[in-house]
Amino acid sequence: MKPVVLSLAPLPAELVRALIMQTPGLPDFDVVSGGGMSREELSDAFSRADVVMGDYTFQCPISSDVLDRALSLKLIQQPSVGYQHIDVDACAERRIPVANTPGANTASVAEHTLACGLSLLRKLSAADQGMREGRWEQLSLNPAELAGKTWGLIGFGRIGRAVSLRLRPFAPARVLYHDVVRPSAEEEDEYGVSYAPLSDLLGASDIVSLHAPLTATTLHMIGDEELGRMKPSAYLINVARGELVDEDALARALKEGRIAGAAVDVFSREPVTAENPLLEAAGNNLLLSPHVAGVSTEAAGRIITMAAGNIARVLKGLEPLYVVNDTVVTPAGWRSTE
Repeated sequence: MKPVVLSLAPLPAELVRALIMQTPGLPDFDVVSGGGMSREELSDAFSRADVVMGDYTFQCPISSDVLDRALSLKLIQQPSVGYQHIDVDACAERRIPVANTPGANTASVAEHTLACGLSLLRKLSAADQGMREGRWEQLSLNPAELAGKTWGLIGFGRIGRAVSLRLRPFAPARVLYHDVVRPSAEEEDEYGVSYAPLSDLLGASDIVSLHAPLTATTLHMIGDEELGRMKPSAYLINVARGELVDEDALARALKEGRIAGAAVDVFSREPVTAENPLLEAAGNNLLLSPHVAGVSTEAAGRIITMAAGNIARVLKGLEPLYVVNDTVVTPAGWRSTE
C-alpha cells in the first residue's frame, strides 16, 4: 500500500505532492487534503496517514481526539516555526515526532522588527496620516534617531541574535538582552549585547522587542507592571506570540500615554476580532500588522521547502530533522540520519 501524506495546510494536494517530489528517489505516495474535514473525518484520515503536514494558519488543531487512531503516523511536519496548535506531549506519548522549520523565517522577522522600530521612531504612520488629512507637520512630529538609543531584546535565540546584528550599522548606544539561557561572554561580545534582568531591561530601553517562545512562564510576561517599568518615551514591538503580552494592559498603556507607542504583529486570537482591545487603541502610536513578520516571499519559500524536504526524508525511511518533542523511541523502520 502506498504511503499517505495528509495535508492540513491550505494548499492544493497537487502542489504539496510536487514540492515533496523535488527530492529524488521517493517511493510512490498519495497526498490527501484535510481542508474542510470535520473532526470525525479528520480522525479517520489520521488513521490512514503516514505523515501529516500541519496547518500554517493554526486553524486546524492537532489534539488527542485525532491522534488516538494515528497508529501508523511517522511524522507531523509543521510548515512554520510555531506549533502551539499541536499537542506535542500527546504526540510524544504516542511516539509521534513533531517537527517545525527552525530558522526559515529568521531574516524576515528580524528585518520586520527593525522596520517597526525605525517606523515608530521616525513617526512614519503619523506623518502619512497627517499628509492624507491635509496637514503639513514638518516641525511638529519630532521624529527621533535610532543612533544612541538603547534597544532591549527579550529572547536571544535565532531571531534576537539576527536583530542584534542588523542593529550594528545604526550605532545604538546599547543593545541589552534578557533570556533564561545566557550565552557565553564570548558570544555576548560577538553580538555586541549585554545581559540585563527583565526589570532593568524594561527600565533602560528606548525600544523593547519580544522574541521569546510562548510557554507557561512567558504567558502575559508583559502586563501592567512591566509596562509601568518602561519609559514614557519607549516603544514595544511584539513579533513573537500574541499571548506574551496582556493586550488589555497594552491598550490601556497606549490610551493613557504611559508608553510612546507599539508595533504588534501577533495577537492572542487570530484572525483578530472586533473585540480585541488593541483595535480600539489603534492610532498614530500603534502599528498593527496581520502576523506577516515571518511570511516574506523568501521566507515562505524556505519554510515550505524545508517542510517538504523533511517529509521526503521520512518517506525514504530516514529519521526526520528539526524534531521538537521527545518521542522516546525511534519508530521501527527508520534508518540512521544521513
